[in-house]
Amino acid sequence: MNRQELINWIWLAETIGRSGLVFRKLISRFEHPEELHAANEETIRAIPGLTERNVAALMHKDQSAAVKILDDCERLGISVLPYNAPEFPRILHDIPDPPPLLYVAGKLPDFEKLFCIAMVGTRKMSEAGMQNAYRLSWELASAGALIISGLAEGIDGVCAVGALQGGGQTVAVVGCGLDIAYPGHHGKLMNHIVKEGGAILSEYPPGTPPAQYHFPIRNRIISGLSQIVIVVEAGMSSGSLITAREAFAQGKKVFTIPADPETHAADGNNKLLQDGAKVILESRDLVEQFRYVFQNRPLAERVKPLLGGADRNALRAFGVIGFESAPELPREKPKKEPPKKAAETPKPASEPQAPSVIPDEVLQSLSPVQLAVLEAMPDDCPIVPEKIQTEYSLGEVMAALTVLEVLGIVRKLPGSMYGKT
Repeated sequence: MNRQELINWIWLAETIGRSGLVFRKLISRFEHPEELHAANEETIRAIPGLTERNVAALMHKDQSAAVKILDDCERLGISVLPYNAPEFPRILHDIPDPPPLLYVAGKLPDFEKLFCIAMVGTRKMSEAGMQNAYRLSWELASAGALIISGLAEGIDGVCAVGALQGGGQTVAVVGCGLDIAYPGHHGKLMNHIVKEGGAILSEYPPGTPPAQYHFPIRNRIISGLSQIVIVVEAGMSSGSLITAREAFAQGKKVFTIPADPETHAADGNNKLLQDGAKVILESRDLVEQFRYVFQNRPLAERVKPLLGGADRNALRAFGVIGFESAPELPREKPKKEPPKKAAETPKPASEPQAPSVIPDEVLQSLSPVQLAVLEAMPDDCPIVPEKIQTEYSLGEVMAALTVLEVLGIVRKLPGSMYGKT
């Protein structure tokens, strides 16, 4: 693919933001982004399902930002893989909201020929969660499975190290530019993944800092690259529950480890079991269950059990344990209001403040039910889920509220109420 074609793809990806749903609408009408770049407003407005925000963005034809991004990728040795490139993972073509392109550091494996397992979990892991994450990733990787994670602090990092120590491959999908290590103490781990033949992927161009809403959006790619998803340990507000929900929506199987209901450390695990996830206790049970489904993929006849527990020295060496926690990610700040006129009556201090301005790429990434729930919520007061008037069921509303909460758009309040942030 020549340089101009890559610039066209980058322009499209940056124009629509991280919205695979919008991209799916566009590729149903335009095979190549240069056709869309050349399209006039009338042609763009004829595309079903686009918002005024989408149309206005697509009418901005300047490609200078895309040129700079490509220059940065070439300087940093980062590959750009558009949706129509032969190397682009075909498995992502099948999800409802695929990314227009991927930025890649390292070498992409052949996802079509491997048993691909996403392993995710909480950042605030327990000792049991750490041990389970390391054991499962080590054993499955040593049996020939490809372990995919988000390389977040906690369980994700442990899974990546476990896969490497088991002699297998691992791929990480991150929520920032590939020239940025987040969390910072995973920088050595990122380099080692690439050195050992794995890859780090992102749909965000170089220089993009981590932000709270990036990570839930990228979770659809983690589940999309996998045949199954294992949630090792998750609380009720863990972002890994979004990965599980994406997997359910994509028709993938989700597995999790039952948790002690008295500890509340992994209440999300038990909620997933209620929602239809399957139990996983041992790696060999999983391999046995998928023996015939994935008979053409490289899997050992038997899983070699890990003896002695997690390798703490390796986990420390790669910055996964024995570090200070990464700082909280900043939320998008609301835009400043213009100064009030002198004659304007000041608002009482007790009056609710206007909700924060939500970034365009976040709005574009929301599903129809998430948008409907957000629009149905009042701006100035909290509401219980049962009072949110939409065409969707209460279960769908609750699932949407969980995603919106993780994205930082809404917050859960006492009394099982929700309000806009």
